[in-house]
Amino acid sequence: MVSTVDTGKGPHGFRISADSKSAYIANMGEDTVSVVNIGSMKEEKRIKVGAAPVTTGVTSDGETLVATLNGENALAVVDLATEKVDKIPVGTGPAQVYINENDQFAYVANQGTEEAPSSSVTVIDLAAKKATAEIKTGKGSHGVVTSPDNKKVLCTNMFEDTVSIIDKEQNKVIETIEVKGVPNGISITE
Repeated sequence: MVSTVDTGKGPHGFRISADSKSAYIANMGEDTVSVVNIGSMKEEKRIKVGAAPVTTGVTSDGETLVATLNGENALAVVDLATEKVDKIPVGTGPAQVYINENDQFAYVANQGTEEAPSSSVTVIDLAAKKATAEIKTGKGSHGVVTSPDNKKVLCTNMFEDTVSIIDKEQNKVIETIEVKGVPNGISITE
């Protein structure tokens, strides 16, 4: 089945809840995230999160939403029951975000711009709602994901065609892999 769902302006990155009932779409052209009911394929509401949200993440319990705010150099952390938004400062030009499997940390790739690239991943403790580390990566960090064994974080670096492999315990890059084609998003399968 193919459907078109109306959302806010400039829909961009999104994540689907663990129960596969909702999709959370970042509307880059405005300051909202659309909540879409996957069963009905209808937008249920829009949550105001902050300037230029790029992508989203949602905890496995469905209680907390995160959205990178490219226009504010912050991560919005949203209590989905109350829609209260806390903003946590991150690096310049945040792009993608990934929540690890136990919902403890969110990893934010800071891209910057091609003219002034950022080169870091910010680690956010979701319970404490604060940054705990800033990891030096390559130029234009964009896509980010944790490994299936939960020991590594992988981050694409758009402006130098590399992927940084980060050791989660040390919070540092342990290997850099050269790739081609301006690496954007990243996924891992077992």
